[in-house]
Amino acid sequence: MRQRLSSKIASSKIAAAIGYFGSWLLCAAVFFPAACGGETTKGEKKEMAKEEATTTLGTAAQIRLDEPRLSVRLSLATSGPAADRLRQTLTGPGGGGTAELVLDGMTIAQPPGVMFNVYLSTPGPNPQRQYVGTLSFFGVAHRSGQVDLPGRTFDVTEQLKALKGKNPQLPEIQVVFEATDGTAESTPEKVGSLLNRQAGLRVGSIRLQVQGKP
Repeated sequence: MRQRLSSKIASSKIAAAIGYFGSWLLCAAVFFPAACGGETTKGEKKEMAKEEATTTLGTAAQIRLDEPRLSVRLSLATSGPAADRLRQTLTGPGGGGTAELVLDGMTIAQPPGVMFNVYLSTPGPNPQRQYVGTLSFFGVAHRSGQVDLPGRTFDVTEQLKALKGKNPQLPEIQVVFEATDGTAESTPEKVGSLLNRQAGLRVGSIRLQVQGKP
């Protein structure tokens, strides 16, 4: 009888341990997706807190990354609540929130063969630009059909401050994608031959927004 009771107690402890470990794995999958193969770039933001509000300043849609260099113009609001929040974020005392660049709806069909550096830039022959982050596609297997990629969110507050400088208004802004092999001497021209133009790499939407307490 004592041996059976001990066996039941041991079985209960094992079951509890398995249940706890399974719950931990579920929490890890939900809250720490980077641990499951995702890659976080310095400056990349986590999920927005529910009590914070988001104001969209400008958007662009359906971007195809099938060239080694691509510039996408963002039409930003120059007046109204969105512009006021951005102005406060960039110049107000203590800041008014965080400026973010969000890439959503990213899809791919084949490995592109390169990575893409992302910049915020002014237009023109002598643009000012600021590095935002790098899109890496490590682990994207060659398979048939479209694959959905995780969205990316980058804190670009300091980049916008640098582009604005001492000007009262933020200049016209472009999002620039440049192919790279990850080396210091890499340029889009040098790695253009490595780019798989049949990769079907697309960004569903680009969004510049201000996040923070309203």
